[in-house]
Amino acid sequence: MIGRKGQAGGAAVLVAAIVGLMLLYILFLPPDERAALLGENTTGPNVSKGIGEDARTLLLEKPGTLFKSSQDEFEHHINSFNLFAKSEDRIIKSAESIYIESTRGNIKRKSMAVSIDPSKTSNLQMSFDAKAHNGRLIVKVNDDEVFNGEAKGQVVVKLDKLNEDNVIEMMTEEVGFQFWQKNFYEIRDFKITGTVKILENLESKQSFIIGGEEANNIERASLIYFVDCKPSDSGTLKVYLNDAQLISNVPDCGSPVKIEADPALIARGQNTLRFAADQGSFLVDQVFVKTRLKEPVEPVYFFEVNATQFSWVKNNTFDAILRMKFVDDKEEKRAELNINNLKTFMDTKRTANFTKNIDSFIVEGNNFIKIVPDTQLNIIELRIRLE
Repeated sequence: MIGRKGQAGGAAVLVAAIVGLMLLYILFLPPDERAALLGENTTGPNVSKGIGEDARTLLLEKPGTLFKSSQDEFEHHINSFNLFAKSEDRIIKSAESIYIESTRGNIKRKSMAVSIDPSKTSNLQMSFDAKAHNGRLIVKVNDDEVFNGEAKGQVVVKLDKLNEDNVIEMMTEEVGFQFWQKNFYEIRDFKITGTVKILENLESKQSFIIGGEEANNIERASLIYFVDCKPSDSGTLKVYLNDAQLISNVPDCGSPVKIEADPALIARGQNTLRFAADQGSFLVDQVFVKTRLKEPVEPVYFFEVNATQFSWVKNNTFDAILRMKFVDDKEEKRAELNINNLKTFMDTKRTANFTKNIDSFIVEGNNFIKIVPDTQLNIIELRIRLE
């Protein structure tokens, strides 16, 4: 018995020694290897000072159009578009069947509420099929009599004057002294129809992007466009820049338009132009926003890399990835990239994206990237991120 207890005690000591050695081994592993061994999520949002999207995004800009050399004018081109109204015939009110009658001391009539937009609705008419009946049918619209007579078969009544809100009443004539008689109408397939203008296509929103260096340096700004239209069919065209109205007039069809805009209306990043007409058909073409700068600029973008972010790159927890997203214009895109005075080059064809690992370029603290285009670049987004 004593021999067995001694053997058990020796085994326990051996197990404790092995566990201790394993703990020491884990303790002296590099942090990323230790986390991987223990199943910890080194890329989760709760690691050192937070490692979510904000901590991993070093730079996010929307440069817009960059030209081959430093310049004091920029042009932001916008695709052409159409403004037009169309009309369609619609059923505004309908009923499968209606029954009305008049007896001595009792009148059963039908009232219906009908709402329309008078400015958008025309060619209004009421139609129905009069089946079994006796006596005269009376129809009133807003207390105005529009039909009074015997209705047989298919009946069509034009409605010339409808308001925004209307009441339509249908009844038969009273029986009068013929108290034994009953006047009645069985009406089927009742409809009020009209031609309705659809105005959604009379408005168009277009956007363009202004880079930070340009936005902070604008001296003058103008909007230029060309309107193709028919003078006899043209209505008022209103143009807005970021919800501020620039112009409201009937355009001179076939002539270019130039509007000066307050530089204060132009924002860094995405800007919106809104064209809205009240009627007519327009082709708005050759649209661009032109800015003149106070002094020439070469775009430079600054970003900060703190000590934690820099350690993530140096111990290979993350890579610093530069990404540029372009307007996919199928043109060749070339530029010199100056990152902290270390130069590299971009030369890409027929693609809307450029990606480069810049681990060896970044430093702890202040960083910058300067883009020196060799061809015109239309950059939608510039991003440096830890991935």
